[in-house]
Amino acid sequence: MLALPDSPTDPVKLADWLELWALKSPEGNSSRGDLERALRPAALADLPTDDAIEKKTVSVLAELRDREKAAGMGYPFEIRGELLSTKPNWEEYPSYVFCLCLSYFGCKEKKGSKSFPRRWFEHLSRDALQQYIGGRAVRFGSPRVKKELPQRFNDAVIYICKTIKEGGDFQAGGLPNRQDDAVDIIAWKQFPDELPGKLILFGNCATERDWEGSKRTELQPEAFCQDWMTHPPRCKIIKTLFIPHRIDRDRLLPNLGRAGIIFDRCRISYWTYFIGPTSQHEKDKRPFAYAPIAEWSRTALQKGA
Repeated sequence: MLALPDSPTDPVKLADWLELWALKSPEGNSSRGDLERALRPAALADLPTDDAIEKKTVSVLAELRDREKAAGMGYPFEIRGELLSTKPNWEEYPSYVFCLCLSYFGCKEKKGSKSFPRRWFEHLSRDALQQYIGGRAVRFGSPRVKKELPQRFNDAVIYICKTIKEGGDFQAGGLPNRQDDAVDIIAWKQFPDELPGKLILFGNCATERDWEGSKRTELQPEAFCQDWMTHPPRCKIIKTLFIPHRIDRDRLLPNLGRAGIIFDRCRISYWTYFIGPTSQHEKDKRPFAYAPIAEWSRTALQKGA
């Protein structure tokens, strides 16, 4: 059976465990009973009695129902009573399963590997933000994809300024090691007049489990524009943070002031689901296809202990 999480009394982590067990089990489902059977032999100090275990599993089921609501049609499971079942062909919900595996198992990108889960997560985040605002978004994170943005930092800044018609031109400033200066996603929504003064968002992606540390404040849109643009946008740029983890209300609210709008696993899955199937011609034009993340998730599920 799948090993319990490092935080075996956290309802969010236990809900992750139930989702992964449903994906891994031959029956394609998991239940409250499965969780109770896994918790009893653990002899946890915080769950010393059957009554304590029962209360904990009730809170886990409540968390799963919250996820079903938050992810909407992008949620790859169905909840019936105390049974969690995978929907047919979970590969049709690659965003959620990928984020779930990335959050629970983590990732170690080995040198020479052709798998880039952290980079793929940035692509997902770009798609989610673009769908959310109904405008346009690009992945600015390094290394950039040539058919989406110029690969050199200064050329990419110039491209952004010209495209959004804000920021003037590139100017040399800031730190010498440019890369992306903590800006992974840039999104905007134009008015028909294309004049300055519009919705602009900068996004940072954090796949680390300790995203509530320095990562939530790493992105500084105003400093970025002052360092690298001759005429920074006059309207305030909105900060966004993307994480593959599930975040509950108690953790969401205290972090909004520093992190900006937070897109967790459910929010990302909800908005990327609406991209839907595309023709081969449309796929060829896109900087990223979702097939690699489904394959990576399949491997992670097989290896996950």
